[in-house]
Amino acid sequence: MIAPRATSSKRPQVDEPVACPECKSTHLVRDEQRGEVVCDGCGLVISDSAIDPGPEWSAFSVEEHDRLSRTGAPRGYTSQSISLTTVIPFAAKDSKGNPIPVREREKYFRMRKLQRHSDHSRPGERSLPETMVVLDRVASSLGLPKALEEQGGFLCKKALEKGLLRGRKIAAIVAAAVYASCRMGGVPRTLEELQQATGVRKKEIGKSYHVLLRELGLRVPPSKPADYVSRFCSELGLGTDVQRQTYKILKEIEASDRSLALSPVGTSAAAIYLASLACGKRRPQKLVAKVAGVSEVTLRNRFRYVSDLSRLLLAAPRTRATPPPPR
Repeated sequence: MIAPRATSSKRPQVDEPVACPECKSTHLVRDEQRGEVVCDGCGLVISDSAIDPGPEWSAFSVEEHDRLSRTGAPRGYTSQSISLTTVIPFAAKDSKGNPIPVREREKYFRMRKLQRHSDHSRPGERSLPETMVVLDRVASSLGLPKALEEQGGFLCKKALEKGLLRGRKIAAIVAAAVYASCRMGGVPRTLEELQQATGVRKKEIGKSYHVLLRELGLRVPPSKPADYVSRFCSELGLGTDVQRQTYKILKEIEASDRSLALSPVGTSAAAIYLASLACGKRRPQKLVAKVAGVSEVTLRNRFRYVSDLSRLLLAAPRTRATPPPPR
């Protein structure tokens, strides 16, 4: 009896449809964009959600194809190494299961030690693993998306390469990078939130942020009061009607006096409090001030100023003024 010959390939075999189960037609059309297999005779969708084994990028020339081609997943800025590294594991047996002699294990130990030292040969790489751990903790605490975390990791690596960590805390540099990346992404966070997430004082975070802007040459757009409305209303449990009223108030304020943009957090909190009063969904001043990260005195002072500017908005609709008669 002849034993069946073992196949050397271990690739999984995928069963592809060859005929339509309804009309038994063999004319099948494969839509690569939608990942579907459709019968050309009766229009039945035989299979869907197919996995595309091709690359996720598109190339329109040979040079661009060579530049974009790679192996494995794309590298991220939140990895704990700037350059490619080699990992020498701790093992007492080889690949065949035989025990490794003591002399060989001592040689591997020395190789592992040299590899660990050479891994931090570039500027900033020695403090990089601890920096990425702090960044991951801060991003998880603030609920940041992966794109903003990658942007913060990129700024942290640039700061370490520039030597900005000398004389400063790692948490302060991470907080400054996260603060800048959030403002660049259009979802700014307050200094109070970063202070609670990192344990670093707001004054120290501000100093590190200004150093980061100056040394890296960053152009961060100023935050606006409207950027905080959605998040503050969500934390206060306010609906879309209060958000719409708040946006109207802020639009009126911006048209009448642009100087309020110098304090966007306080302006946003005052506008939300005024909109909640107008919609009949009042929230305590203490709760609004706590969510916005400002004091109650600041909220009351800004509320008086905002209510004076938006009084015409909360009243009856405006009527157009009649032009003067011609002379």
